[in-house]
Amino acid sequence: MSSHHHIAVVGLSVLKRSLSSNTDSPDTPDTPQGPTYNLPPLTWGLIALITLIFVPAFLYVSYTVKSVYTTLAIVENPNPAAYEAVANEENDAAPAAVPSADDAVAADEEAVADVAGPAKPVTASLRRTYKLLRAANGWRGNYRGFWLAVLIFILSTVGTLVLSAIPFLPPLLAGLIISLALVQLQAAWVHTVIRANPSSTSIFRGGLPPFRRTFEATSIPTFLLWVANVAVTLVSVAVTHALKLDDYDVRNPNNVPQYTPDMIWKTIIVFLVAIVLVFTLTIPANVVLIRTQASLLPPDEDTIVPFDRSFNGTVEPAVLGGRTYVTIKDAFRTFSRASWKRVILLYIKLHVLSILVNVLYVAIIVPVVLFTNTKADPNM
Repeated sequence: MSSHHHIAVVGLSVLKRSLSSNTDSPDTPDTPQGPTYNLPPLTWGLIALITLIFVPAFLYVSYTVKSVYTTLAIVENPNPAAYEAVANEENDAAPAAVPSADDAVAADEEAVADVAGPAKPVTASLRRTYKLLRAANGWRGNYRGFWLAVLIFILSTVGTLVLSAIPFLPPLLAGLIISLALVQLQAAWVHTVIRANPSSTSIFRGGLPPFRRTFEATSIPTFLLWVANVAVTLVSVAVTHALKLDDYDVRNPNNVPQYTPDMIWKTIIVFLVAIVLVFTLTIPANVVLIRTQASLLPPDEDTIVPFDRSFNGTVEPAVLGGRTYVTIKDAFRTFSRASWKRVILLYIKLHVLSILVNVLYVAIIVPVVLFTNTKADPNM
């Protein structure tokens, strides 16, 4: 949600600069400036109200789609094995039911489905994924694992700040240390998302996977994801400086880069470079990590989407002396081309939704600021 706040601050800052009537050169600070504009309390109240209205949309895009849906898409097996109901003694003793008209219709629909081929994965559609989670746990289903995610965020933020205060310890390295320290909670979050009933096992009552086994399985994938994120950040910053684009300082909303005719295409280049790096580095690393975390799910736990626990036979159960979790190589190799396509399309939908929500938010905020601002005396 910080990205949405960032966009709002940028939009307000641009408005503030555009409303200023100061035409003097920035090189002559002693020259009297023109009138400036202040936002009255009413404007800030309206902005707060609009932001509050948009919170569900921000939360749905930044958490539900970005975290929950993508995790389910990465875990879902696109070609689940067909299972037939096993008759037990009670069912064997029961008399056969007389076929009804509804049964005939259902049989016809099943026959049509068999001719048309297997159904598409649930996570291939945002609507089907939403309906699946809602049917399982009501409206909360689309926000499963939310409070655990909040706990992880708080611990990660506080831990990074504490480690960053240590002299000679780079902040980036502090983030890696905290990520490795929280591998147990991160795996528990993935398990909460993919469980058929996420409330059946509490992390505070034995729901956490063993730390040693979790660290052994996910430490290297966690490191690879950290490397991917750092690479995206450093390369994007390097391209920004190479194109001589002014960096926007979030801590100073008034520090908006001066517009130049070539700023648009330069900004587009930086954006495209970052997107390409995310899709080639961050997303693959995230896929490997989530699949590794999912492989640690206890065998007696049911999942809400089809899940191949054996990863095409590469993971052997503990009773056979196997490793019981998937390796990095197998987590990547067993992810089919169809699954890659489905996950990539989901991330594209995520970015489109994020852009639409942000544009709509700013499009409402801008008129509010334009029509409610007041002039301030520059001599005061």
